[in-house]
Order: sequence, then structure tokens, then C-alpha cells
Amino acid sequence: MKRTLAAALLLLSLTTQTSHATEPHEIRLGFSSINPETRIAKDKGWIEDALKSHGVTVKWVESLGSNKSLEFLRGKNIDIASTSSASAFLARANGTPIKFVYWTGRNSHGAPILVRHDSPYKSITDLRGKKIAATPGTGPLISLIAALHKHGLTEKDVEIVSLQHAQGRLALAAGRVEAWAALEPDWTIAEVQNKARILFVDKSLAGGGGLNVREEYLKANPEIVKIVLAQFNRARVYSNQNPEQAIKDFAESSKVDLDVARKVFQRSLEQNDNPEIVPQDAIDLAFWGELYKKLGSVPADTNVAAVVKDVLDPTVFKLSK
Repeated sequence: MKRTLAAALLLLSLTTQTSHATEPHEIRLGFSSINPETRIAKDKGWIEDALKSHGVTVKWVESLGSNKSLEFLRGKNIDIASTSSASAFLARANGTPIKFVYWTGRNSHGAPILVRHDSPYKSITDLRGKKIAATPGTGPLISLIAALHKHGLTEKDVEIVSLQHAQGRLALAAGRVEAWAALEPDWTIAEVQNKARILFVDKSLAGGGGLNVREEYLKANPEIVKIVLAQFNRARVYSNQNPEQAIKDFAESSKVDLDVARKVFQRSLEQNDNPEIVPQDAIDLAFWGELYKKLGSVPADTNVAAVVKDVLDPTVFKLSK
């Protein structure tokens, strides 16, 4: 009788653990004005509706950039969040167990360096000895460093001022820095409201960004992750098919001017035609990995190809055919 009771309790315990692993009570999702579709998905409530039958509730957490998203992912305070692909590589190489599973944009426009409209600077080499605002642990900072090296400078030849994206925009407008490594939507706000101009942009240093999931969470809840990504993709498709309404939705949600929202969306829609991870992505990401080794951001013996393979996961999201 005791053995039977013990066996029954063990079976109940295992069943409960399995249920909790595959059907979590709550999933924590990042959203950001950097990625319009994350805001649209949040505001529409599509993910909540899709997960209701699974008994899963959704908690939304705002992230102001890759560095904040990675901080939340490392601390297990969030389960899915957006970062630049280069930032995801750096985090994985330094021990953060995440998977990059979905592109929100390959950033075909490049990561720009902005200056004030009346600035005398004409090229990136003119910034030697100048203050440049950038956000630590983000794609724009990585692109800035890559651009400096490409043109015979290093990060030691300039003064990089660590500021969050919006603070960098304000510092540029106020003249506290001479340049700023920009990111949407603050990039567009700076252009529209402050007449900032692009000093430098290089499409070969573009990178791009997308959604990461904690590896532990993905292993325990693969179907839940796929449902969430499908709804983020629904927001992407909605934006493509209903651009004017999507622009209005984004402007209202992000509290930005309609002109800003329209320009952000125009750029976003041009670079989000394929959110799937494809073989070329591994080749492109390896470029950033080798740059990190050169800069000493990862150990010299880092196997770049292995890290790329570990961080990119093409199996999690596939477009419906």
C-alpha cells in the first residue's frame, strides 16, 4: 500500500513538473519603440489571446536598448526580448545562454552617426578627439567602433560618452557631444525635430536586430515560444498590409509625432521582409565576432563559428508557406 501511494505521488509530482515546464503561468516579453512590431503586438493583445487557452498570462517589460534587454535576459527577468544581432553574439560569447530566433529588421540602412545640422564635420575622421554619444552594449556602439577602425581610427581616438539612446539624442541637440551613434526612433526624432544630419553611414556595417529567447525557457516551452513569435510576425504582416493605420497606432503608443512615426515605419518596412534566420546570417554575424576578437571584447581563443552556431537558431521560427 505504501509503495503504491509513493508511486502515485511520484507520478503526480512528475506530471505537475512537466505541466509547469510546458505551460508556464506567465511569460515576460520585451517591447520597444526601436521595434514597432513589438509595440503593435503588445497593443493589439494578440499574444494574450493566443496564449489564453494554454493558461499562460503575459507580462510586458519595456526595454530601451540591447544592453537593457540583455540585462533582463541574464537576470531571468524577461523571457523574450530584442537586441542587435551583434549584441546577442557578444552576450552568448561571454556566457549568456540566449538564442537569436527572429529578425525584426536587418537594418539595411546602416547604423548612422549623426551630427547637428550646423556642424562643420564632413567625414568620420573629423571626429578625432571629439565626444560621441553611444549606448553601451548596443548595435550602434558596435557599428561606431567598426566604422572608426575601418577609417584608420580607434575608440581611443575619440571620447565615447555612454548614454541611453534618447539621452544621446538630447546631448547632441544641446551641444554636449559633437556626434551620436543613432538608433530609431530617436534617429528620426533628431532629424525631424532638431534637423540633425547624417555624417556617416555604411550599409556594410549595418548588422540589424531581432528577438532573443532565454535558452532555458525555449527548451522547456518550445511551443509557447513559437506561438509568441507567430503573433509578433502577425504584427509585422499587419504593418505591411495596413501601413497608415499601423503608423497611427505606433505614434499613439510611442507618443511620437505622426511625421516621426511615418519615417520610422518607412525604414522599418523596408528591412523586415524576412524575419527567418537563414544561412547567410551566420556568415554576416561571424564578421562581428571577428571584430570582437580584434577589440578584445571576447577571449582571444573564442571559436567564433561555434558561438554563431550556438546563438543563431533557425529552427524556432518559420514563415507559413
